[in-house]
Amino acid sequence: MNDAPSPTRETSILENAQFKQLHDDAAVAASEPDLHERVRELTARALHERRLALQNIGEIVGAITAGVGSGLAARGGEMKVGLKQAMAGIDDAVGSAAQAASYALQEAAAQGKAFKDAELKASLEQLRDLETQLVDTLKQTASQSGGKLKEELGYLSDHLKHSGTRTGEQVREALQQLAGGVKAGSEAGRAGLSETASTATVRLSQVASGILAALSDSLKRQSERLRS
Repeated sequence: MNDAPSPTRETSILENAQFKQLHDDAAVAASEPDLHERVRELTARALHERRLALQNIGEIVGAITAGVGSGLAARGGEMKVGLKQAMAGIDDAVGSAAQAASYALQEAAAQGKAFKDAELKASLEQLRDLETQLVDTLKQTASQSGGKLKEELGYLSDHLKHSGTRTGEQVREALQQLAGGVKAGSEAGRAGLSETASTATVRLSQVASGILAALSDSLKRQSERLRS
């Protein structure tokens, strides 16, 4: 009988250990100066060095915000200010990662990489949904917390839901660039692409246009609800 752990289980164990370490590192960061920058670096490292991806953003944000909250509570820090600084750091790092992901898609299109519509749509929808994931994770972390941390995370999630995030701005800008086919730069630049690359860029732009239109409609409906 083979009791060796499956690759999926090994991956899960590794990720759980990474999220636990993120939580602990964030708790330590709460006692250090410039919490915004410390959390931004922590989030960026998680996305780049630990082989975590934007699809793990919920776990990353949950681990870091809970860790910062624990650290602030342990040292008697100002919870509201500290959490706001931490979330700003997360927002900066995730926004930059979203922009980098969009550049990678543009580069792939410029090199003529063939996109399956389902895969392309999934990648762009993942970008589109990043802001919602940030806000929803804060809300979920609040529901799993207690005391002052629960209260302040709830306030913060409500605020960001109404005011928006830097990540949301970066994502909308990235989708606009993708929809406009900016990697080609101009008609002259586009003419210099191979037929395969040109087709890939057009396909990327078409799918991004559809997702951007859906996002714009969603934002318009949200704005109308807030005014009503």
